[in-house]
Amino acid sequence: MKITKVYTAVLALTSLLFINCSKGDDDNGGNPPVQETPTIEGTWKVVTNNYFDDSKYFIINEDNTLHILYEDNLGFKGAQNANYTNNEEELQLTINFGYASLLANYTVSSDDLVLNFPDGSISLTKETTALDPDNWIKKLKIINEGDAPWTESIDIAWNGSQLVIGNGYEAEAIGLVNPETFALEGTIATTRSAFAVEIENYDDEEKYIFQSDNGNNKFHMYDLADNTHEDESLPLGSWIHGLASIDHQTIWASSNNEDSIYLYDYDSKTILQTIDLEEKSPNGLDYQAGYLYICASGQLYKCNVSDGFEVIESYTLPDYSITGIAYDGSYFWVYAEKNSEGKLVQLDLSI
Repeated sequence: MKITKVYTAVLALTSLLFINCSKGDDDNGGNPPVQETPTIEGTWKVVTNNYFDDSKYFIINEDNTLHILYEDNLGFKGAQNANYTNNEEELQLTINFGYASLLANYTVSSDDLVLNFPDGSISLTKETTALDPDNWIKKLKIINEGDAPWTESIDIAWNGSQLVIGNGYEAEAIGLVNPETFALEGTIATTRSAFAVEIENYDDEEKYIFQSDNGNNKFHMYDLADNTHEDESLPLGSWIHGLASIDHQTIWASSNNEDSIYLYDYDSKTILQTIDLEEKSPNGLDYQAGYLYICASGQLYKCNVSDGFEVIESYTLPDYSITGIAYDGSYFWVYAEKNSEGKLVQLDLSI
């Protein structure tokens, strides 16, 4: 009986020592566990935002570069690149865009980041899925490129064999350009300041050439064969910078001033649809295979307009600002500016 009691006591003491040793091992020898210092580096998804409108993601890299990815509620995408410096002692982030810098105080944890600017703030949460900023907007590839006959922020068209190019403020002529040599092969006289030109999508010799006018809220229709003035549209938004013919009676027009596009029936003189693009300042347009291609903010967007409005794809041409677009039956052409010079660029992009 005494032996049994002693044996029981030894077992109890051994169990207690084992438990205490196990706790000591878990606590790293009695010291508190090492906590990782939260870092601002990584991919962050915007939760609340009253500073960078339409921003969706911030990608903060170890090499002190930063990418801000944008997308508005219509689907228009954009991107902005910057460098940054991080004052970890003061918890301050300086973002340098090259043309301007922004200073933000921040708080950070493993899952949350808050940037407090002098006149606004952004709350972000850690994104576990890696995002490649190079794939946010598709980069267009160049097939061929040449100098435009003049430099204006204009839309372009295709007449079956030549690029048709407006001349903006110069109300004298519309240019006809050889797509292989980029030589100016001829002109069409005009009194309009043609920021936008378009050839009617109509399989007939008697067709229109459409022209916009300087600041005017109408576009005009001329007979393509003899250049006689035939008609004009109802008032739309001012500064018509893009025209895209659908068929022999309907056409899309864009108003740079009103940030809107209009579907117009020139047979019945009726505005069929008006779509507000919310400060996108649209320029050139082209309509192909049921999709409307829109030049805006120096980029190109493919949009579904069959039922409402939705951006399907966003494109950029690095180092160029795109303002006009046309389709030659195989590939798209754009009018773009590079280093303040007008360029005609054939793209590796087909419908």
